[in-house]
Amino acid sequence: MVTLLAELHEDQATGRIAEIYDEIRRFSGVPYVSSLQRFLATMPGVLEWAWDAVRPALASGTIQEAGWRLARDVRIAPAKPFTGTTDRAAVRNIAENFVRVSPVNLMTGACLSRLLTGTVPAGAGFHGLWTPPAMLPPMPGNADPAKLDPATRTTLERFTTEVDGTPFIPALYRQLAHFPAVLAWLADELAPRFAAPETAAARAAFRAAARAEAPAVVVQLPGLPPGPAPDRATAQRVLATIDRYAETSPEMTMFGQLILNAL
Repeated sequence: MVTLLAELHEDQATGRIAEIYDEIRRFSGVPYVSSLQRFLATMPGVLEWAWDAVRPALASGTIQEAGWRLARDVRIAPAKPFTGTTDRAAVRNIAENFVRVSPVNLMTGACLSRLLTGTVPAGAGFHGLWTPPAMLPPMPGNADPAKLDPATRTTLERFTTEVDGTPFIPALYRQLAHFPAVLAWLADELAPRFAAPETAAARAAFRAAARAEAPAVVVQLPGLPPGPAPDRATAQRVLATIDRYAETSPEMTMFGQLILNAL
């Protein structure tokens, strides 16, 4: 059985963390908080510092619009159409959620990486009004592998990767585990793609584009939060996690769009 990455679930958040979670959902236009932020919330003070550091760029839409613009250039070969029976509207909504939020996570991580490696911004801030997109409908939630039937659990575990030294199943696949026929189709469709040169090239190009875009965003930030930054050991954990998400976030964007096109 896979032991999943530590996280502070949304229904467990209180106080300042709950406020941050609410802003994460609102600024991204998706009805959930990504596992990246839920993981950061397990380390005392880290999510608060990270959110306060990049919040001006998120409240202005700068990070989101940059991520969505870069995502439009990501291309991979289409999948075979899904011909099975399922709730297609629900599956499309899951894919749309990840196509929307994954580029935001990629850009946010790229900006945080610069702040955690010594960049100290002193910009003029961000100007103008920005309205987040309308919130997408709720998803069914991340399936608990332990509660799935054996066949579906085995299929889900085919998507296991690693974050912070712990096995990790990206949320796209845990959401789709509620739709076993789609999950099985996707597992077979993606199996040859994970290590394919085309996938690696698209993933690397998207990640590089986000990192190249980040300095122009960070330089506008008005400064760092007043509280203490993460210590060196914690910063290294965060940087390693961001780096891993810089691989999975492009995949969530590419494969989410692949699902939309196949449906």
